[in-house]
Amino acid sequence: MVHAANRVSARHGWEWVKSGVASFRKEPALWVAMAFVYLAIALVLGLIPFVGWLILMLFTPLCMLGALSVAQALAGPGLPPDAVPAPPVQHDFRSLALYLREHFMRAARRLFQGFSDETKLVPIMVIGTLLLGGLVAIKILAQLLKVGGAALPAMLSGSVGPSVWLTALLGLLVVLSLEALLLMAFLYTVPLIAFRREHPLPSIELSFGGASTNMGAFSIFVSVFAVAGEIMRLLFLLLIFPFDYLAFLVAGLVVLPVFIAALHASYQDLYAPSPVPVPPPG
Repeated sequence: MVHAANRVSARHGWEWVKSGVASFRKEPALWVAMAFVYLAIALVLGLIPFVGWLILMLFTPLCMLGALSVAQALAGPGLPPDAVPAPPVQHDFRSLALYLREHFMRAARRLFQGFSDETKLVPIMVIGTLLLGGLVAIKILAQLLKVGGAALPAMLSGSVGPSVWLTALLGLLVVLSLEALLLMAFLYTVPLIAFRREHPLPSIELSFGGASTNMGAFSIFVSVFAVAGEIMRLLFLLLIFPFDYLAFLVAGLVVLPVFIAALHASYQDLYAPSPVPVPPPG
């Protein structure tokens, strides 16, 4: 049975971001290590034309499952004592190398723990496949509408007329609208499967309903990370190698963990059972 999401005010969107920052500050070393592992894999896959992007889209929801479990633990009883290895007693290079290796191995195990949970693995793979299909369809439509690629530079250089401008802007509006709808439909699917054991299609319905009925909070929440993502993209495009990759990596080590933790906070706010009001005595 599909249960509607709670309704919250628009200011909750900023509160979710603040909760994400607070969660990051509780265990920054673990969050940074998990983000580093994911971003390293993403950068390697990005070097593989087309196929690498497809693999990353299928791979990401499973990594979200592991990262969300860390956010869940930090929001509740906390992580076990062995979640992060103890700092080395001796301050020599060998001790530091062993510590870092153990730290990143533990972070990787937490990030990939979703791959060993068979009850959640298949539903999230279904979600990843459906999301990938939606993204591919939007990319094809963008190509047909001539959105992106060489269209924007041509408009800025003045080499195309006003009629092309209008067509391109309308096409861009259509593509952005479809991307927003896709985000609304899939953003909460992984936490809904992870924590409520929803099936894929009901989780999509719940995700879209929660986002659409709380558009104010959802818009603020998404806008913060959309701006952060755009800044990361611009830094990557404007800087020369290797500073482009370095800036992208450093920014991602903070933005990604805060986003995951904020997503968990928003999920709890929207989908946790509302408290039953207690009638006044007498």
